[in-house]
Formats: sequence, C-alpha cells, structure tokens
Amino acid sequence: MPRRPAFGRDGGRIVTAAVGTAPGERRGGRLGRVPRPRKGGDREPAKPSGASPSRWRICHVAVALVLPLYVGWGLLWATGGGDLAAQYSWAEFAVRHPGTPYGLFWFGGIDVGSYSVLSPPLMALVGVRTLSVLSGLVSTWLLAALLVRTTRSVPTWPALIGALALWANVVSGRATFALGVAGALGTLLVLVGRHTPVWRLVAGVVGTGLTVLFSPVAGLFLLVAGAGFLLDRQWARSLALIVPTGVVGGLVALLFPSQGQQPMAAGRIILPLLAGVVVAVTAPRDWRVLRAGGAVYALGVVLTWLIPSPVGTNVERMGALFGAPALLAIWFERRRRNPQPLRSLLRVGRGASFRTRFCAAGLAMCVIWTGVATARDVVNHTDVPGWSRHTAGVIAELDRLGAYRGRVEVVPTGSHREARVFAQYFQAVRGWNRQLDMERGRLFYADELDAASYRAWLNDWAVGYVVLPHAPPDSYAQTEAALIRSGRLGSWLQPVWNDAYWTVFRVQDAVPLATAPAEVVRAGDADIVLTMPRPGTVTVRAAYSHWLYADGACLRASGPWIQLTASRPGTYRITSSYFPPDDCET
Repeated sequence: MPRRPAFGRDGGRIVTAAVGTAPGERRGGRLGRVPRPRKGGDREPAKPSGASPSRWRICHVAVALVLPLYVGWGLLWATGGGDLAAQYSWAEFAVRHPGTPYGLFWFGGIDVGSYSVLSPPLMALVGVRTLSVLSGLVSTWLLAALLVRTTRSVPTWPALIGALALWANVVSGRATFALGVAGALGTLLVLVGRHTPVWRLVAGVVGTGLTVLFSPVAGLFLLVAGAGFLLDRQWARSLALIVPTGVVGGLVALLFPSQGQQPMAAGRIILPLLAGVVVAVTAPRDWRVLRAGGAVYALGVVLTWLIPSPVGTNVERMGALFGAPALLAIWFERRRRNPQPLRSLLRVGRGASFRTRFCAAGLAMCVIWTGVATARDVVNHTDVPGWSRHTAGVIAELDRLGAYRGRVEVVPTGSHREARVFAQYFQAVRGWNRQLDMERGRLFYADELDAASYRAWLNDWAVGYVVLPHAPPDSYAQTEAALIRSGRLGSWLQPVWNDAYWTVFRVQDAVPLATAPAEVVRAGDADIVLTMPRPGTVTVRAAYSHWLYADGACLRASGPWIQLTASRPGTYRITSSYFPPDDCET
C-alpha cells in the first residue's frame, strides 16, 4: 500500500485533525516548509503510514456499539416532546399537503423552506424516528471514517465518544439537524485525503449544497471548516465548502425568508467559546486547519452573541457535538508524540505540559456539557403528561365554538407538545419556532406583560380563543400564563369550557381574520376559505408570502398582511403553490 502522509497539506484535517505540509512535499509548485523540531507535545511526528484495513473496523464497531442506544431511544424515549414536536409537525404537514411551500398552522404563516427544504418531505416519506436513527448511525460511521483518514493513531476512543455525542443529538429530537450533520460529515470525508481530484471537489460542492438544503445550521458549520482550509491556503477545498454554502443559502433565504432571532444570553457563550479556544490552543501546530477552525468557531460564537440573528444558541451545537471527539483526538496525539505515564498527565504542575492538561480539562468540560444537556432533555421531554394524552375534548369544544374561523392562542408548554396537536386542526398564533415566536410575539420576551399589550397582540393576530393547558408553561410563556390565571382579564377574556387538563377562554369582541364584507368559512393549516358577497378589496390578517394565491382573486401585500381583491362575489380559497398563478391585472 502506498505510504500516505497523515499530516501533509493534501491530507485533510477538518473535524478532528488539522492539515499541515509534510517535509519536502511539493504542493502547487512550491516546496513545503520544513518545520523545526519542537519541544514537548509539538514535536514533529515521524513519517506516517497509510491506514490499514484494521483501522477501518472502528467505523463498524462504533455503529454496532451505539445501535442498541438508538433502538432504545426509538422504542422508549422518542415520545414527541421538545424538538421532536417540531419535527413531527413539519412531517405531518408534508404528509397532509405535499408540495405546499407555505404553512398557516403557526404564527399566521411560515415558509416551510425556512426551516428546511428537504427534511420535511424526507421525514414524511420514511418517518421522523426512522430518519433520526438512520442519520445518527450514518453520521457515526462517517465521523469514525474521518478520524481514521485524518489521524495517525487508532481513533477508537475519539470515535466512540463522538458516536455518543451524535446519539445525544438525536435524543434531543433534532432530526433535521442530524440529517444535516450526516450530509456535512459525508462532504468532509469526500474532500479530505492526500489528493483531491476534480471529481472529489465536484462531489464536495454537491454535498455542501445538499447539507444546506437539509439543515441551514449544519450548512453554517461547514463554513467553519471552509474557513479553516482558507486560512491554511487550501483554496480548492475552502471554495468547495464556502461558495456553495453562500450560493445555496442565499437562494434559500431569498425564496423562503427567515425572520426573527434566536435569543442567546451572555452565559450561553461560555461553553462553546471555551471549546473553540481549547481546540485552537491545544491542537498540535501542524494540525493547522483544526487550529484555525477552532479559532474561527470561537470568534463566531462571540459574533453570534453580539449580533442578533436566527442562529443564536444554535451555534452551541458544533461544540457540543465535535468538541469532545476533537479534544480526545488531540489528547491522544499529544501522548503519542510525548509518551508519559497516564498519572503524570493528570498531575497539576508537573509531568504533563500545560497544553495537554488544558486539553484534558476542555475534554472533561465537553463531556459534562453534553451529558448534562442530554439527561435534561430525557427528563423533560420523554415523559408523556396527561394533558397531551387527553386532547379530544378540547379539540371538539373548539370545533363546536367555531374556532376554525379565526386563530387560537395555545399557551406554550415546556415540552411544546401542544404545537403539534393543535397545528392539525386550527391556526395557532404561536408554535415551536423560537425565531418567529420572538419576532411576532416579542412582548413575551420583555420583562413585563400587561393586559393592554396582550389584548392588542390578540387583536393584531385575530385570536378568538385562548387555550391554557394545565401544565408548566414554557420559560417565555410564564408571564402570559400568570396574567391569564390572575383574573385581571376577566372583562374581556372569559372562560367558556374546561376539564381536568385544559381551560378555554373566549376573547370578547375579537377582531375577525378578514375585514368586512368578507366572511371566513374556515382557516386551515394550509389555506383560508372566505366568501365575498360582492366585489371589493379586503384585508386578511395572515402574513403575506409570494407563494400565496387565490383562484379568481388578486393577492397583494398590505403591510404584513394579505390584501385580496375580488372582481365578483363568490367563495375564494387562499393557499400556496410553488407555481402560483398570477390573477392580478397589470
């Protein structure tokens, strides 16, 4: 087998290792610089050898070891709480309305592609749990393969700890992100290696584009890898990651605008920032791409906190997933270059170098971080509360009251199961999308909530009924739940029905969904049907989108709302299509 330099500039270091220039190796017509010997953990390694077939067995071993965990999650813990509530909502919407680009089930209107272009139809096709498990297992194999290809020592423990981190991501219910991670790891595996022929670059470009279509968050993380390559002057690899991310991401943002921001408190930057800093500081100096990637990630965490954006706390995911396997790979590499008894590495002040001990501390931090977050998600989202099992009564009562002619405000719970339940029957004014929730319900993210601002918000979104589950509210719904329970809204928010799990309130003199003379017949999850007794123009309080149309009527934007103009009386259905007809006269 030909000998391949594991640390040559043509051998990739992206997720778990960096790329250097092997002594005497030419690249691009230029002689690589010969690094000077360094002391301690940064001594230059001897000539590497190619990966033996036995090294690749760890890929299969890692998958085999975590397979029972995935089966246990699918059978016992995947009960639909937390992020899974959003995954099921998107998948079920894709089943009910295939090929529909705009949903009206949450927030008065939301672009399906702003969440993910390809994930909802794939989840609808194979199922949410199946896609989650497949994505996690494929990612496990790909991560182990990256370690095999880019590290010298057998990467058994980094591969296994990475497999557990990927499983923890699935346990948290992030099916869409797990799909994107599989695409990102596959893209990186294609691009790394001693040589990168044109077909690999083309495959990398395609893989990057698919990753963005799977999960915009995973696509952004490929920019970190691309920046690492760029700083190491590996132009082809960096462009294969950066350009498609920008082009495809820009097209998605243009066609499916994403609004709002993900809140990120100052304390949330500490762990991901430290993860990036520890990687950048402790990685061997010839692992240049990894060092640069850690620094870029740390900088990105700070910028995400300083500049409000839809990313917000999602930036944590890269550190939580790949911090532990990257640092463990660094730790083993430092041990390989500077062999010492294990006990000396853990001794403070003597034996191990500062970088080695700093790496061990960062590794412990990442393991505890991921473990605590996973345990919290399991505790909070796997238990199925009684109110989520007894929804037939409240759904039937809302239907009897005619709530389908307007919108319903369901006070969010911590598990967000209500977002999935009500999305199938009524237009809910809130849902499980933190960015849009903050954009269109900003009053709930302020320090105080008073009766006047709450009533104005309900009127603005044409809410006719408020539903209060008998459950702990979401952290950003506590003031709303407390205000409703206080009784201070009794003059215009009156209880009309309740059981052991739910209470329904009617909003007196609620603002209708459409202005006169229109009358709404039904407001569904993908359409609004209304009647016009005579020709005219009316305003429909749904967020306008260029995907919307109504046969026989003209739709235009009127501020944030829809303006419908009908030239004759009749019944009109507002819905969406990827190829909407133009019924407006020029």
